[in-house]
Amino acid sequence: MAKKIFFLILTGSLLFFLTACEKEQAKEIVSEKEGMEYYRKGEYKKASPLLRRSADSGNAAAYYYLGLIHLKSKGKEESGKNACNCFVKSAESGYPKAYLKSAGCYLTGTGVEQDFKSAFEWGKKAADTADEIRMDDKDRLFLALLMGGMYANGKGTLQDFSEAAKWYKKAAEMGDATGQSMMAFFTYSGRGVLMNREKSRYWAERAAAQGSPYGEVILGMLSQYRENPDMKEAMHWYRKAAGQDNKVAYYQLGVIYEKGLAVKQDLAKAHHYYQLAAQSGRDYIVQELIDFEARHKLNKKD
Repeated sequence: MAKKIFFLILTGSLLFFLTACEKEQAKEIVSEKEGMEYYRKGEYKKASPLLRRSADSGNAAAYYYLGLIHLKSKGKEESGKNACNCFVKSAESGYPKAYLKSAGCYLTGTGVEQDFKSAFEWGKKAADTADEIRMDDKDRLFLALLMGGMYANGKGTLQDFSEAAKWYKKAAEMGDATGQSMMAFFTYSGRGVLMNREKSRYWAERAAAQGSPYGEVILGMLSQYRENPDMKEAMHWYRKAAGQDNKVAYYQLGVIYEKGLAVKQDLAKAHHYYQLAAQSGRDYIVQELIDFEARHKLNKKD
């Protein structure tokens, strides 16, 4: 009899626990629904406490929308950090819409310690669920640039130009100037894809039409290094890119003025452009400046 009573009490306590959980879950759902209604209306002050209550109960979606509300806060220095804190909690709880936001947080080190590996991993998860959540074009573009950049630079993963080109092509086809510039570079250099100067010009012209200095530089290189060089055209594009403080354009102009390629040799201008290019901090360009000064016996102040 005692054993039966014990199991009866145990069963009763379990039933009470489950009933309590169901009631609490129902409260969470109500809070989330009410919070979402206010969120859609743009009434964030009313939405926040309701979503916070739901989030504190472990609701991953509520954390995500709280993060969006923080992003919409203006004039608050901590809004980005608070938003990322919410996005990461949401993503860690398995809410797919938060994966891409979390990748961006780890990439920039906003609200979390900068971690390229985590950024890449969340980016991969976002890519895997993009169709499932019906990711919009704005986020698809951000995802393409994020993954393209990480593969191209070997951040958070092994450097892979082939994968980088796949992602940048997605961005390029969406009309993004950065994606178009990178595809111009890849098809010009043969990195990650087959070398194809016609395709390089195609992408470079589209990037340059949007004012991309990298598109302009590639157009300059296509004019300079073709079978019948057109240095006038090359100089036109290099100067346009240099006008946007492009370090590659500075370097190319330095070479042209040092060697007198279709222009009168001018070592003073060459030195000026090499110095500007060296501000990039790239070791090989800094070394070019050093070598130039050594070749022409110049002091750094010259």
